[in-house]
Amino acid sequence: MLYEDLETAIKAREAKVSVLGQGYIGLPTSLLIARAGFTVYGFDVNEELIRDLSKGSTKLEEEKGIPELLRDLKGRNYFPTNDLDDLYGSDVVLIAVPTPKGRNGPDLGMLISALETALGVVRRGGLVVIESTLPPRAFQDLILPLVESRGMRVGTDIYLAYCPERALPGKLIQELTQNFRIIGAADERSGRLAKILYESFVEGNIEIVDPLTAEMVKLVENSFRDVNIAFANEIARMCETLGVDVRRVRELANKHPRVNMLIPGIGVGGSCLTKDPWFLYWISRERGYTPNLIRESRRINSGMPYHYAEVLDELVRRLRGGRGTIAVLGLTYKGDVPDPRESPVEPLVKELVKRGHTVRTYDPLIDSSFGGERISDFLEAVRGADVLAFTADHSEFKMLDLKKLRRAVGKDGPVILFDGRLLFDPEEAEEAGFLYISVGRPYSILDNSLVTIKD
Repeated sequence: MLYEDLETAIKAREAKVSVLGQGYIGLPTSLLIARAGFTVYGFDVNEELIRDLSKGSTKLEEEKGIPELLRDLKGRNYFPTNDLDDLYGSDVVLIAVPTPKGRNGPDLGMLISALETALGVVRRGGLVVIESTLPPRAFQDLILPLVESRGMRVGTDIYLAYCPERALPGKLIQELTQNFRIIGAADERSGRLAKILYESFVEGNIEIVDPLTAEMVKLVENSFRDVNIAFANEIARMCETLGVDVRRVRELANKHPRVNMLIPGIGVGGSCLTKDPWFLYWISRERGYTPNLIRESRRINSGMPYHYAEVLDELVRRLRGGRGTIAVLGLTYKGDVPDPRESPVEPLVKELVKRGHTVRTYDPLIDSSFGGERISDFLEAVRGADVLAFTADHSEFKMLDLKKLRRAVGKDGPVILFDGRLLFDPEEAEEAGFLYISVGRPYSILDNSLVTIKD
């Protein structure tokens, strides 16, 4: 296929598009391209996932717009498949498979396998776009050599680009269509073709840069957030040590016009924020510079759930003289998002179980338990518990009447309300009869701190 022919086909939305990977990014991207008028084949090796998609069912049912698009486009413009024969002769292939972190570096095994598949099914003169997150220099040092080793000249026999996703679970369609996008292109023609494709469904601005810049930008965005969360968590730990409430400190500090301290919490989750900083760290260290701030931020954030497991363990043992029952309420890494990937609640639950406590888990959005005893009913989960640990900021929790909640616990003696996401007003919680503990608020029940046991 000549460049001009492919450009015309993409502009006319007559190009055959295949998307490898039908997960959190691949599926909504496939549906958006199909909605724009292209014929799209959504490929995944997970046979059960493809069967569900073929029936109009998706695990992203809670994502606004996705179930409706799937049911509307399936069999018309969108065709889920695990048969490679369906992909042969594709004009455009997008790769949207995971690139997880390994023990000492990024695990690019699934990406390489997907790229091999893409090169085998795309027509000569077609376009391959990688959406999977790449560590810096992977495009130059890994992707290009692999393509060229197959006898394909980039910019002539094949066009190649990197367009990292920017999307937040819970708002996938909105973010994929409205956010600013960058395209790292191997050459001018590859960049132009990719931009025409993305302009068919992206409303935000699109900028073409070199691949290394695109790789860096994606990772820097998430590393920036991770570092800023780590700062808030570090201040919270300091406030606990020094005897001051982080809520008040943050409120007053943020009155300064150039300060915007984030809300501290029990840690950081999600597939990107827990991984992308390490990609930056590893490649930089390999080339002679160790980015200590990024490493320390990861250490702080990943250590938060273990710290609060220790806090709760200590409090329960001092109040009860031994092990207790802890209701962990909210398991997703983000409020109102049905996504448990890399949730900081998982190590918290596992550590509490390891320390011998009975841990009940409840989440209105997911079925996970992280090794605790999953309870599907909220009132059953809290009844008789020694600790109510709120670890996700779901809207359902924010609307709770704390006095009714305390009555629902139905237990004599002190009951700890641990506020891991700063959802509640401390005075209201204590007036309701709870022993209120939170991130960034002194928790010792032995010394003269903000927390006291009420008879």
